[in-house]
Amino acid sequence: MATAEVEALTSRIEILSVRRGARLVQRHDPGGAIYVVVQGLLLVNQYARSGREVGYRRLQPGSYFGEIAAIDRLPRSANVTALTEAVVGRLPEPLVAELMAGSPNFTRAVMEDLAAMVRALSSRVFELNAVSAPCRVQMELLRLATDVGIEDNRAVLVRAPTHAEIAVLAGAQREAVTRELNRLETRNLIAKQGRTLTILDIDGLVAEIERLGGDEPEL
Repeated sequence: MATAEVEALTSRIEILSVRRGARLVQRHDPGGAIYVVVQGLLLVNQYARSGREVGYRRLQPGSYFGEIAAIDRLPRSANVTALTEAVVGRLPEPLVAELMAGSPNFTRAVMEDLAAMVRALSSRVFELNAVSAPCRVQMELLRLATDVGIEDNRAVLVRAPTHAEIAVLAGAQREAVTRELNRLETRNLIAKQGRTLTILDIDGLVAEIERLGGDEPEL
């Protein structure tokens, strides 16, 4: 969107302070508002009847969610929960409808992001059906590294996801995640210190992914 368009929206966006663990969106709830992450980290997920948690993606500052329900006007397709304290901007449903109808730049941006999300989720479906759990863990580490930025073949995750959180995103058991992280550490591909996880050799991690039969993931 053009700068003038963004500035005109400022007074119409509701700013929300969100505590850690709060659920901003509940699956099956009605509503067509769109939310923009200003600060903090959020998780898009669902729960099976058995209680198993399935994670789709982590939302960092600059990300947004709610666009699917805003487009098709059906109930929400997933939950969104704050992994940390967060600040979120809420575009009310009437404002979203106005933008969809009157701002080609806004609509084009949403469509492009939806296309990227479909590609990423298609890759996830392939991984879950054709790639081993250890390889999925490695691919998730590579995604996380890309999110924080790779420099000199390394990436530092200052607030790395817990083993349980990685398990949710990779579609694996927590024990399998722990085993694979320990194995990667013994191979000097990663190093752990508290909540900080350093990927010491991105090229080596990519080689492991290829060795185990996975493609470099869509990011």
